[in-house]
Amino acid sequence: MDSDLSAQNREAHIHYIVAFIGGFLGIFPVVNAVHLLGSAQTSNLIDIVLASLRADWSSLSLHAFGAFLYVLAVFLVTFLPKHTRLNVKWLALLVDAACAFVMWRFPLERNLPLTMYLYPTFFAMAFQWCSFKGAYGFTSSTIFSTNNLRQFVSALTEVFCNGDRSFSLKAKFFGLTLLGFHLGVAASGILWHFFGNGGFLFALAPIFVAAVFLLRNPVIK
Repeated sequence: MDSDLSAQNREAHIHYIVAFIGGFLGIFPVVNAVHLLGSAQTSNLIDIVLASLRADWSSLSLHAFGAFLYVLAVFLVTFLPKHTRLNVKWLALLVDAACAFVMWRFPLERNLPLTMYLYPTFFAMAFQWCSFKGAYGFTSSTIFSTNNLRQFVSALTEVFCNGDRSFSLKAKFFGLTLLGFHLGVAASGILWHFFGNGGFLFALAPIFVAAVFLLRNPVIK
């Protein structure tokens, strides 16, 4: 029983670190003129519909390729564990590291179509999201905060207003996931201010930490 709880605790710790990485890399399109979160696909799908209505085929193709990247990442994480011996958690960290280098090489002059600045996070964050799904039996995203905030507030309400202490672990888990994500946003924002897109290379540090945690806990699939 204690060993099971210890394994769950280690899984949660990895989840918090990966949430930090999600926040760190997730702001790339926000600070690079797009001002949209590339970790979610909703806005991109809306743009596909609107571009279709306008018969704006150039915009449609750019947004459609972004949707393809997102779908491809989800497909790979779902397909590979069933047909190969690859560990998608390790792959997700490698994808995140590659994404940091791609972000570094994007031109600060913003001379590319703005939709293209969403591409790195479309693929990498979808891959990460599907690979690190939560801990303690809770499903939690490491790449955006909407549901995590809902779950956190709901759990706090249960504990402090409804008197149900059984929700304490849930409140702690979602609260720390939110904290990890937004600490990543803050760190990345500061580093981007000083180093431009080169600041995203600093994501290699938390990626390395997450890799060490995974290496020390090989039972976590």
